[in-house]
Amino acid sequence: MQIKPTRPMTLLAILMTLSLTLAACGSSDATADSGLSDIAADDATGNDTLPDLDGAIPDLSPRDAEDITDMVQADGKDASQDEASDLPPDATPDVSMDVAPDVQPPACIGTPGTAVWPTDVSTTFIRGPFVQDVRDSHAFIVFRPAQPLPQQGCATWTIEGVSSAVPVVACVDPDAFGQYAVRLDELPPDTEITYSVFVGQTLTAGPFAFRSAPSLQQPQRILMMSDLHANPERTQTILSKIVSQGLAAGVDFAMTVGDHIDQAEEGQYDDLFDGLRPLLHRIPLFATIGNHDSRSDSYFEAFVLPEADPPDPAAPELYYSFRRGNTWIGVLEIIDWQLSWTFGEPLGQAVWLEKELDSPAARSARWRLLFIHQPPWAKNWAPCDPDHPMYGEESLRDMLVPLAAKKGVSALFSGHFHDYEHGTMDGVELFVLGGAGGGLEVSCPAPEGLPQPWTEKIVHHSLTVDTGCDALTVVATDIEGTEIDRVSIPYAGK
Repeated sequence: MQIKPTRPMTLLAILMTLSLTLAACGSSDATADSGLSDIAADDATGNDTLPDLDGAIPDLSPRDAEDITDMVQADGKDASQDEASDLPPDATPDVSMDVAPDVQPPACIGTPGTAVWPTDVSTTFIRGPFVQDVRDSHAFIVFRPAQPLPQQGCATWTIEGVSSAVPVVACVDPDAFGQYAVRLDELPPDTEITYSVFVGQTLTAGPFAFRSAPSLQQPQRILMMSDLHANPERTQTILSKIVSQGLAAGVDFAMTVGDHIDQAEEGQYDDLFDGLRPLLHRIPLFATIGNHDSRSDSYFEAFVLPEADPPDPAAPELYYSFRRGNTWIGVLEIIDWQLSWTFGEPLGQAVWLEKELDSPAARSARWRLLFIHQPPWAKNWAPCDPDHPMYGEESLRDMLVPLAAKKGVSALFSGHFHDYEHGTMDGVELFVLGGAGGGLEVSCPAPEGLPQPWTEKIVHHSLTVDTGCDALTVVATDIEGTEIDRVSIPYAGK
């Protein structure tokens, strides 16, 4: 949960924003690749001078122009300075390095998932209480009253199997948004924690229970969803069904893959968290930023997430990695990949991911998974305009997927396209899961080069992913509970 300063954008930062927002979800007026491929061809030497931008920026639709204005106002990063400072002295255009020596994974013990979760809720607070960033031996309890209050907010908790005359209590001051985030430390692994929260004498909620982070041997069951575009109607008719399915499935934690809202406004995030309330009372959610989240203060304030090491100058939670149970997860953001591809040099996030995938936490994991909002490949972008086709991000096809394949990543999960799609590239399973709320796409002609076979289902849906000992099992289910696809990836022993 970070609040970043606002600084003026350079021309390069605006170009970054253009490359991201030209393909804003729900709009097919322009392609994110327009102009960038020309720049890449002209500047393949990787020099650090700004290329000639004449003709590099395509015509914009009114929707794209509005999105760009919002992004420029929200983004405070001077990319020409911050990104350059992230480059190591010996950076080269080749982001591939030798694979680190394999680390023997710990024995895999147990099965994914828990018992069916309860569904009762508290509406005392406009947000929360929610469980966030449950990993290692800590967790956060996050809650926000409808109006900021001067008092401290407190959480009390008890640990299963630990006798105590009174619960543990911790209190914190509100942040600039009136939100409280209480950290719980020294939690034993895979243990039920029962908690309540209060502000003053009248605002109370709980008790609710969650489970602390599992041991490194433990498989996990993950609920995945993307492109929620939350508003009251969508949360009632779509998100509520996805949440109910996740609770009934006994998921261990949840992942979102961007575009939680239409516009990065506090009220829309309130709608989002209201729809997620039964889930987040009990289950931690790790978020991926999307173009509609637009690097806004409202997005970073909404979630308590891990931070990259070293942190990105724009925001420490912009991208990150973490280990839960037998699975390592990397959460990414698109702009560094577009710029690395354009200028032929690895920028901060590309260099960071290379090192993370070689870390003991990643190498010892049974499964390595990546999340990024924009997909490397996708097929369906309404209304299938041949003048402005959209088939995914070429920068990811050229850079991220080959790196993922070399480093033993099993699957890459994305959204942005409002449907379900699946295929395989270089041995990496690609999943598009953008069907958690936004308006659905239509089926478009397959582009040249699309991996085959390629599966598509244009329905609202979510994924349940089991990181089992013998296989990674991905099940796509529509909001009526019908299974629409199932993919099983055998464990390859490395």
